[in-house]
Amino acid sequence: CCSRRKKPSYRGNHVDYVYHAILLFFIGHPEIFPLLLTAKTQKIFNCRADEDVTEENCFKCIKKEDIIQDLKTRANTSDFHPLRKVILEYPGEELLVVFDPKFQYGQNFYIVASEEAKENLLEVKSKEETLEVHKAWVSLGSEKEVEEESVKERDTKIKYKISRVRRKFGAPITFTDKNASDDKDSYAECTSYEDNTFTIKMIERDVGVQTVPKVRETSTQTKWTYPRNASTQYYTRELSNEAKAETLSSETLKEFLTAVHIRMEIALQQNEIMDVFFDDWKALAEDKEEGKPDVYLKAYQSFTDVQYLKNRTISCVRWHPTIYGAVLCH
Repeated sequence: CCSRRKKPSYRGNHVDYVYHAILLFFIGHPEIFPLLLTAKTQKIFNCRADEDVTEENCFKCIKKEDIIQDLKTRANTSDFHPLRKVILEYPGEELLVVFDPKFQYGQNFYIVASEEAKENLLEVKSKEETLEVHKAWVSLGSEKEVEEESVKERDTKIKYKISRVRRKFGAPITFTDKNASDDKDSYAECTSYEDNTFTIKMIERDVGVQTVPKVRETSTQTKWTYPRNASTQYYTRELSNEAKAETLSSETLKEFLTAVHIRMEIALQQNEIMDVFFDDWKALAEDKEEGKPDVYLKAYQSFTDVQYLKNRTISCVRWHPTIYGAVLCH
């Protein structure tokens, strides 16, 4: 009989095993985790190689919720399953997935599991995109002026020799105050003067001229030399007797009266029955002059809202279902 040697199983702690192995292997960059994404997963998260992400534009931010939903849907078959613990412990809302076409970290993608490293990578990428391109310098003749104003050494240099009597070396010296005006030879005065050699003549000058119209204020007043009283009288214009008879006997007037006489009767009846201008609430108010008010209706409680009840009117009035004698209006 023969026995076969079983391979060690990491089903139970597969994620922990991969997680610790990656940390030990990439000890220099603990925030980077290699990830193998198949074509199906790339299509689901819109990160297809050489289409959605390229070597120049290799960054792709994927929401953490979408990755967790993929882990729940496909379970162990999900490409993110080996890094399940890293994804669940990630503090941010979006994970940075980087396309690695040269397999620098061993797989075609890798995940950055640190917010600080993610921000640094995105900031470097944005600086590279916004890098200004400097144009070549074009000479406009300014270097000639700089060269003319620059100081150059002479071919023949001036030499000075200063000597002193030997006995004065180390001799004591006494300093005293002295007015410079007492001895003219003790100082040299350099007063300012006009040197015609360096006089600059103004050859060109920028001058602007603007024409302005002349403005004059004037006024006029009409004199009422001949005052006169005037009046106007107007009177109503009436139809003739023939026009009145023709209008009263016309069919248009008869049709109009037939159409509106019912509404007019109803309006007249309502005017007789009730007064539309009568203030019912004021009539229900208490009479302060008498000792005992004869009022049984008063406001108990009201609710208002400046935004939703502005310019609104009462549309419904009903008795309270449980409280006797209470009326609700809304």
